Amino acid sequence: MNRPLVCAVLGVALLPSVVACTARGGRPAEAASWGAASPRASAPGRTQVVDASRANLTTSLSTADLPGPTGMYTAAVGRAAATFVWETAAGGFCFGSAATSGGFISTSCVHDPRDVPFSARPALVPLVSTYSFAEVHVIGADRETVRSVTCNGEPLTFRRLPPFMNGRRELYAFDLTEPTAGRVTVTVVRGRATTTEHVALMGGSLKHRTSCR
Repeated sequence: MNRPLVCAVLGVALLPSVVACTARGGRPAEAASWGAASPRASAPGRTQVVDASRANLTTSLSTADLPGPTGMYTAAVGRAAATFVWETAAGGFCFGSAATSGGFISTSCVHDPRDVPFSARPALVPLVSTYSFAEVHVIGADRETVRSVTCNGEPLTFRRLPPFMNGRRELYAFDLTEPTAGRVTVTVVRGRATTTEHVALMGGSLKHRTSCR
C-alpha cells in the first residue's frame, strides 16, 4: 500500500518518499459531495471560506505545482481555512491547506505519477494525512467503491471527490475535529462483494488522545 503524504502545519512531519511541505498553494474546482460537508461553517460561510482560501493558496504555487485541466477539489472546510487536492498537468498529485487571509499556507506534492501508481488489484490508497484546522484524510479507491467510514462503529461524514487518473481512481475525503489515535474502518464494495479495510489515523498510540478502534 502506498504511503500517504503527511503534513502538519506546525511541526511538519513527512514520510521519506515525499517532498517537503512548502508555503505554496493552488486553484480548486468545486467538489462533488457525498453526505454532508464538514459542519464547521454555514453554506454561505463555506463558499466564502473556500474562495478566500483558494485565492490565498493560488498566489504561492510554483509552475510545476499548478493544477492541470481538472482543477482542484475541496477536501475539507473549516471556519477560516480549507484543504484541497489536485493533479498537476504532468500527472503529479498535490494537496494544500490555507487560511482565508494571512496565516498558514502549506502544500506537498508527489510529482512522479509512478510514486502513486494505480493498483493492479482492489485496494485503498492512503494519499493525504494532514492536521491544520482538523485532521484531514484523503484516500483513493482503486477497483472498488467506498460505502462508509466509521470510528468505533459510528459513521463519519465523508466526501466523494471527482475521480483522478483519467477517471480510474475514486477519491474520498473525511476529517476529524481533533488528532485521533487508532484507525477508522472503511467498508468497500468490490464487484458484488463487500469487505472492510482500515486507515491509520495521526494520533498514534497515545492513550490520552481520542481513539478509533
